[in-house]
Amino acid sequence: MSIHNAAQLLQLLTLSSTALPVGAYCYSQGVETAIDIGLIHDETSAIAYFEEVLEMLLVRFELPVLKRLMQHHDDQDQFLVWANLYKASRETKELLAESQQLAFSLNAWIRDVLKKPVEVKKQFGFVPVYAQLCGRLGLNDVDVLTAYTFTVLENQVLAAVKTVPLGQMAGQRILWHLHGLVPQAVEKALQLVDEQLSSALPRYAMLSMKHETQYSRLFRS
Repeated sequence: MSIHNAAQLLQLLTLSSTALPVGAYCYSQGVETAIDIGLIHDETSAIAYFEEVLEMLLVRFELPVLKRLMQHHDDQDQFLVWANLYKASRETKELLAESQQLAFSLNAWIRDVLKKPVEVKKQFGFVPVYAQLCGRLGLNDVDVLTAYTFTVLENQVLAAVKTVPLGQMAGQRILWHLHGLVPQAVEKALQLVDEQLSSALPRYAMLSMKHETQYSRLFRS
């Protein structure tokens, strides 16, 4: 590995780390409600649920949009097209608030740690800010999509481990299983053309809406 590639790897590991202070651990992204209504209740059902998150949420929409936002990070008009599409895909009050709060926190990190001016407003949500930063750093598309997928899945699995509850080893088995699916999922996401992208996940939106009025909550979404 060259020194240049090692430096890029370190940057990407930092942006993917749970130690990055954006507060993602506060959100379950629908997992808490999925547990409340019985969709997730053990290791097997958790695997089935997260496989659908990978295929239906990440592959069909978020990963291809992330790729396009990175590619157009220096083309304001095209970037805003995809940033607005991503914002519109946050179908509930909680999902939009979550994404905007994470974007606010990442913007603060960019200003305070990298000492760089912020170019993407928090109103567009987390992925456009993340994509703009990765594009400016010149990070590889495949690496970024893989890292983003890892972060999303790890966060949701940890929410299930805490809430079902599942043991730490069960959580590790789930993650190890999902990691085996990620390379092919990323490859598939990279091949999708614009007309194949879809954020239509009505049941996922319903989970988020139900969480807004859920009686007992550990997470903010």
